[in-house]
Amino acid sequence: MGIHRVGQKLSRLHHQLGSSPLILFILGGLVLFFFVCATLIQIQTSEYLALGTNIRVAGVAWAVLLQPWWMVTGQAPIAYETAWLYGWVVEVITLVFALALSVAIYKLSDANPHLSRGFVIGGAVLLILNSWADYSASPGGSPLVQLLIALAVGGMAVVGLPLGVGLIERAVEEI
Repeated sequence: MGIHRVGQKLSRLHHQLGSSPLILFILGGLVLFFFVCATLIQIQTSEYLALGTNIRVAGVAWAVLLQPWWMVTGQAPIAYETAWLYGWVVEVITLVFALALSVAIYKLSDANPHLSRGFVIGGAVLLILNSWADYSASPGGSPLVQLLIALAVGGMAVVGLPLGVGLIERAVEEI
């Protein structure tokens, strides 16, 4: 009986923590922060693939956030513009596949059914190449470590936005 009561108390504590608005808000904020970090790293790895370099990502390059502005305003170095654009396009396609694929297919099918099939096939090829770029640009001493890093970064880039927003949304509901 004593163990059963301890189990019940732990269960109640866990439930209280899981519905605590403060904890949900903090976790949601952390997830969103790491979503941005993972997204920037994925853009970098795609750029490295486009440039044909064997560079390993060593950190989050926050200047990546300025690349679209530099491209639009003509400040981007011409040697990097295509790689930058490729990185951003692949990341946007990743987010469309993760968050709004059914809407994208429906809207593209309205314009042309072949266009939607081409988008899905072409997008899948780009995502596979992006996964390879994440893997090959990941640090680590072994293929297993590189795979784990690529899975963590790619996973956070794909699910981080809805997860973070969902946690914050739930925190606001609990208040």
